[in-house]
Amino acid sequence: MSRTRYGVIGLGWFGEKHCEALTALPQVELHSVCTRTESRLSEVAGRFDVSRTFTDYREMLVDPELDAVSVVTMWDQHVAPAVAALEAGKHVFLEKPMASTVADCERIVAAAEAAGGAFRVGHICRFNPRYAAAKEAIESGRIGRVISM
Repeated sequence: MSRTRYGVIGLGWFGEKHCEALTALPQVELHSVCTRTESRLSEVAGRFDVSRTFTDYREMLVDPELDAVSVVTMWDQHVAPAVAALEAGKHVFLEKPMASTVADCERIVAAAEAAGGAFRVGHICRFNPRYAAAKEAIESGRIGRVISM
């Protein structure tokens, strides 16, 4: 079975969690990592034994061996790397929230619709039992009207 060659763009705490999850999957190779901070780049690349490192996601995305990326930058910086990755023909997992404006979300969606690969937004909380219990309590009327979340 061939392995999916995966890259992570953004190496903050959650980007590192993506690296941990990806390296635990036998069908995935953590192919490359990218962040603007060189010391952080060296630290994470060393921890996960990744030889392909980048401080510019655009340079990372031209690699024809790279199949897919997680975009785990700060939420207000999602648009450019997500759109660039989709336009480069990569499969994209984008952390939530997609972007800071509806217009930017629409730009990402348009790029995803034009792309040939898969695009997913990481809404993992919906699988958390606490959220399911809250949803059920709201729907059954045990909780008053929700004003804000």
